[in-house]
Amino acid sequence: MILRDIYLYPDLLEFSDEIVHPFRDQTRSFCNYLERKLKSVKFKTENFRRICIIGSSSPNDDCFVNSSNVLSVQIKLDETEYKSITNRCLNDYFIRLLMEGLNKIDKEIRIPKQEIVGFVNNFKADGYLNEWVFKTRQFKSIGIKCRLNCRLTTEKFHLNFLILKGSKILFDQEILKTAPDELVFASRLKDIREENRKIIVVDKFDESLFELSCEDLEM
Repeated sequence: MILRDIYLYPDLLEFSDEIVHPFRDQTRSFCNYLERKLKSVKFKTENFRRICIIGSSSPNDDCFVNSSNVLSVQIKLDETEYKSITNRCLNDYFIRLLMEGLNKIDKEIRIPKQEIVGFVNNFKADGYLNEWVFKTRQFKSIGIKCRLNCRLTTEKFHLNFLILKGSKILFDQEILKTAPDELVFASRLKDIREENRKIIVVDKFDESLFELSCEDLEM
């Protein structure tokens, strides 16, 4: 198996939704960044595809893999401390919790800890930015290049649509903003098409997310 996912969240049975919901959303920017970087590592495991680091007020010492091929470990989560963390300091707080979990796992089960630490350091050095290009399309008949740029923060997911003619920017606008949760935004991302002199951004259901007439572009 290949390790693909990393999740950090509070125990769903122990903590209220007042803690669980914002915490899970806020950690996705950091964990999504690590997951995208992990794709290049292609780290082979014996029986798990996902690591879940779960916050508990009284964590146990066990690391175990369940029947869904998820490696789980508990770490200490203090509800009062979490509530006191400002938005500006959230990523550093999540990094500390994640490293506690990884260190605990690493004592018993082989994981790509060194590589993940390197990715964490890069995330910090980049100012905690999680940005990537989802899709690029070139339409030679019109002479333009289109790009969908993604940005994920502790608060929101942002999708920006960019259209270029050579080095000239013809269009640059945010076309989607959602909660920072892949379950919310992933289905909104699929492709860019040109139909009847219209540039259309479509979602995974082949429905139009955004449309722009070529006549509206100052070429």
